[in-house]
Amino acid sequence: MRQYRGVCLWVAVVAGTGLALGMEPVATRTQLGREVKFRILVDKVMQPVAKWTTEEWMIRETAEAGFNVYSPRHGFADMNAVRQVTEWCRTYGIYHMIWMRGTLNAPEGTQSDGKRVVTANGNEQLLWSVNSDEFWEWTTRYIEQYARISAENPHLIGVFLDYENYAKGKQGNLYSLGYDDVILEAFAKAQGVELPELELGARAPWLKRQGLHDAFEEFQVAHWRERCRTLRERVDAIGPMFQFCLYPAPGTPFMVRACYPEWATEKAPLILGDASTYSRPSRFMSQARSLKENRDRLVSRSAVPREAGIPFFYTGGLDPVVKGADPEFCGKNALVCSATTDGYWVFYEGPRYKVDHPHYFRWFTWANKAMDEGRMDAWQEPRVEEEGWSLELIRKNSGGPLHAPPVTGEDVSYSTAAQFRGDHLFVLNCKADQAVRIKLQTSPVGRDKNALTWEVRDTLWEEVASGEVGSGKEGTAQFTPTADGLHLLRLSAGRSAYRIQGADVPIGAMADGKLGTIGGARRLYLPGPPSTVPFKLSVNGWGAETVRLNVHDPQDNTIASGQTTLSERRVTVEIKTWTPGEVYAIELTKADEGVLEDAQLYLDKGMLPILSLHPDQVFR
Repeated sequence: MRQYRGVCLWVAVVAGTGLALGMEPVATRTQLGREVKFRILVDKVMQPVAKWTTEEWMIRETAEAGFNVYSPRHGFADMNAVRQVTEWCRTYGIYHMIWMRGTLNAPEGTQSDGKRVVTANGNEQLLWSVNSDEFWEWTTRYIEQYARISAENPHLIGVFLDYENYAKGKQGNLYSLGYDDVILEAFAKAQGVELPELELGARAPWLKRQGLHDAFEEFQVAHWRERCRTLRERVDAIGPMFQFCLYPAPGTPFMVRACYPEWATEKAPLILGDASTYSRPSRFMSQARSLKENRDRLVSRSAVPREAGIPFFYTGGLDPVVKGADPEFCGKNALVCSATTDGYWVFYEGPRYKVDHPHYFRWFTWANKAMDEGRMDAWQEPRVEEEGWSLELIRKNSGGPLHAPPVTGEDVSYSTAAQFRGDHLFVLNCKADQAVRIKLQTSPVGRDKNALTWEVRDTLWEEVASGEVGSGKEGTAQFTPTADGLHLLRLSAGRSAYRIQGADVPIGAMADGKLGTIGGARRLYLPGPPSTVPFKLSVNGWGAETVRLNVHDPQDNTIASGQTTLSERRVTVEIKTWTPGEVYAIELTKADEGVLEDAQLYLDKGMLPILSLHPDQVFR
C-alpha cells in the first residue's frame, strides 16, 4: 500500500472539507444533490498505480480534495472489493458509486445469433441486445448484489451505468430501437402477422412498408419499460434508496423512454451524467467564453428530463484527457457545472499520477472549497495561469525550418478545397504592413447554429486580431501584420461547419492530431516526405457516415485508395513510392456505401502536419 505523510493522524482534518476522518460525513445521503452538490470522481488515474485495483489511500486523497463520491473505473465484478471500497468511503465520510458498463459483449456464433444489437440500417454488433434475456440476467445479477451491499452500508449509493458504445462497428450510443430476432418475433406473434425471412438491413424498411413500424416502436419501448420496471421493483424490495446514474445524458431512446420513467423515484431520483461539458466547446476558445457556453449547454440539455417530469439530479461532466481541459479550466468548469446543475462528475483520465495529477487536484480542491464557502460564481474570476497556443508541433514534426510559400498578394480561391468541422489551426505566411483578407463562410449543421469565431496570433503568441462570423453567413477576417513570417489563424464554430473561401496569403491547415471535415474534400495538398520509408494516411468515418480516401500523384493519378464501411469506421492507406518534395493531393469523397458527412483525417507521425489549400501554396 502506498505510504503517505501523516497517514497515522486519523483525526486530522481533511484539507478544504472540514471533515474529520472516521467521523460523520460532510453530507447525509439525502442531502446529496439537494442541499449539497454532487462531486463525483470516476478514477482512472490513481487506480493504475495499484494495477487497476483500489487502495485506501485513493479514497483518502479523493476525500481530501473535497469530492463526496468515489467511483473506481475498474472492480465492478468483485463483490469483496465493492464492500471494501464502500467501507473505506464510510471511513472518510464520502460515498461509493460503482461504475459499470451498461452493455455486455456477445460471442460470435449460434449462442447469440438473433440476439445481438441490430440497428435500423442492418448494422450488427457483438453486443447482447437490450431485448435479450441474457442482457437482463447479467444486469440484474450485479445490480441486485450492489443493492444488498448498499442496504448493509448506505455509503454505497448506487451504480453509474455507462451506455456509451465502445464495440466495433458502433453507430451511436446505446440503445436505440433494435431489429434483432428476439423483438421482431415477439412483435409478430403479438400482432398475429407472418414474418418473412428478412436480411438485417431490410427489417426496418419492411415494417414501414407494412405500416407496422409505429406499432413496433411502441411494442419495443413497452418491452424495455417492463424490463426496467421489474429491475426497479427487485431493487426496491432490497433498498428503495438505491440510485441509478446514467451516462451519457440527457440520454438515448432507451434511457429517456424506459429508464427515465421506471428507475427514477422520489426516494431515489435518477442521476444523469452529461458529457457535453467535458472540455471547451473548442480547444482554442477562451476560458471565459467556454465556461459560459458550457453553462448554456447544461441549461438546454437538462430540459429533457425536466420536461419528462421525473425526479432527477443533473450533473455536468469533465474529462482532463480532452484537448483544452487544462487544470485551471477543469477547476472552474467544475464550478460552473455545479452552479448550473446539481453538481459535477469527472471522468478522470489523462493526468499521470506523479506528473500532472497534483496540479489537477489543486484546482479541483479549489473548486470544492469554493462550493463549501458558497462562492458559486468564482468560475468568473480572471484566468490565473497562462493560456495560449504553440507552434511546437510544426517544429517537432518538420525536422527543420519550415519553408513557407511566398506572399504574392494574389487573391486565391479555396472554395472547393474542403469544408471543416471542429476547432482547427491554420498557418498563414504574411508580410509586414501588407493587409491580409481571408474570406470565411459558416454553415449550420442540424440544430447547431454556432457562430464562427476567428483569432490570429503571431509567433510570439501575441494576439493580432479576432472576430466573429454569424451562423449561416459570410465574412472576412482581416488584419495587418507588423512583422514578416508565420501567423496562426484559429477557427472554431462549435459543431457547425465552415469553409475558407479564399485569401490573399498562403494558408495551410494544421493536421497535428485529426483534421475534421464534413462533406468531403476535393483536394488538400502536401509535399512528398524527404524520407524513403513508406508513409501512411488514415481516415475515420462514423456509423453510417462513411468516406473514401484517395491519394493522387503530381499528375493526378490515384496511387492509393481505401474506404470505410458501415462496420469498419477507420481505413489506412500506405504510399510506398513517391518523389520527395513533389506535390501530392488528398481527396475525401463518397464511399461505396453510407453517406458522406463527417470524416477525420490523420497523418503519419513524422510528416509535416500542414495540408495546403492550393497546389501552388504548399508549405514544406
